[in-house]
Amino acid sequence: MKVQTKFYLLCVFVFVAILFALPREDKILSALGIKDTAPKVRQGLDLQGGASLLYQADLSKTNAADKQKALDGVVNVINKRVNVTGTSEVVVQQASGNRILVELPGIKDTEEAISLIGKTAQLNFYAVSTENTLTPTDISGKDLDNATADIDTQSGQPIITFTMKSDATQKFADLTTKINQSGGRLLIILDDQPLFNGTVSQPITDGRGQMTGFKNIKDAQQTAVLLNAGALPVPINLVQQRTVGASLGSESVSKSLIAGIIGLAAVVLFMIAYYRLAGVIASVALGVYTIINIDIFKLSGMVGLPIVLTLAGIAGFILSIGMAVDANILIFERWKEEVRGGASLQAGLQSGFKRAWSSIRDSNISTLITCVILYYTGSTVIRGFAVTLAIGVLVSMFTAITVSRTLLEMVIRSEWGSQERWYGYLHKKSKQAKKVASK
Repeated sequence: MKVQTKFYLLCVFVFVAILFALPREDKILSALGIKDTAPKVRQGLDLQGGASLLYQADLSKTNAADKQKALDGVVNVINKRVNVTGTSEVVVQQASGNRILVELPGIKDTEEAISLIGKTAQLNFYAVSTENTLTPTDISGKDLDNATADIDTQSGQPIITFTMKSDATQKFADLTTKINQSGGRLLIILDDQPLFNGTVSQPITDGRGQMTGFKNIKDAQQTAVLLNAGALPVPINLVQQRTVGASLGSESVSKSLIAGIIGLAAVVLFMIAYYRLAGVIASVALGVYTIINIDIFKLSGMVGLPIVLTLAGIAGFILSIGMAVDANILIFERWKEEVRGGASLQAGLQSGFKRAWSSIRDSNISTLITCVILYYTGSTVIRGFAVTLAIGVLVSMFTAITVSRTLLEMVIRSEWGSQERWYGYLHKKSKQAKKVASK
């Protein structure tokens, strides 16, 4: 692809990215005909406050040896219900005694959250005879592998498609075969609410089925979350509910932003002072990097994978800024070596990118591996740090290799940009190299 074509495509991409990054992008998108869209950066409990819920686990019917296991199970199930993606910065932890603390950042519908958390979510399958006799089966929610909310293309009604675990597929096949042959019905109940009550037209041998009877798609989605998270091992009761203010306070947030701006400005000044025109281009690429990250944070909620920023997440983002600059420095230093050896600016740039790529790739892959380890072994806050750092690393690779390179190639091809005096650190050394070569 020609450099000019890449440059024009890059301009279009940056323009669209800026539209989403602006503070009032909803008005801009509405003017363009894109309505009912409100992407925004979601903040954690420490930045914006939220709801704090305290539950008491009922362990009256649990053996003393199994109490801690039951509490751990409650924490795990609640976390799956309110933090489906693992990046929502919610806090679910055991408090004193048999109590469970749940902190939900930025929650608006507290009652909805309470309803979702407190449901027992006991799923049971029954066989109903032609005489309406109800017969329990040995199939329950523990046999369910996954559940997904969807819309039936024929009826237009919300449904849940589910899949049984491999060891329960045969049990489900035997049950549906028996019901099909007897002319009875299959009844699926979740906490006394029927999800399916109908005949089985043919035996289900692949372990896949559907549930109906939902008010709307949101109801189906919430039910799918409950089914995937599993049933609570013991009942829980809400004992305290309160609204939490931002623990850092607006003053602390402002100081954090000022510190970040000062740090970014210092990096930009250094890059321009040392690398001159190349530093200016690197700073532009750094601006594009920042815009893309903001877009990802905003749009993540629209695709069902919300990234909620806390102070730890912001730290991961700021750390990735340094890594983005590091990639440009590696490229410029390799470029400098080529020009010092007598190569032209354009040839040196091409070779510099190729030589720097292996170092950039290996260092970033090492960081990404660390992010994966942190995500799967750390707490919710650590996961947020790992996610923002990983996103920053991936975006920095794109801006360093694509944005910086495209802009530099365009500048160097111009008449004024091809003059070595605009690249002070290159100009001086290249003259010395030419003198040595002439001797």
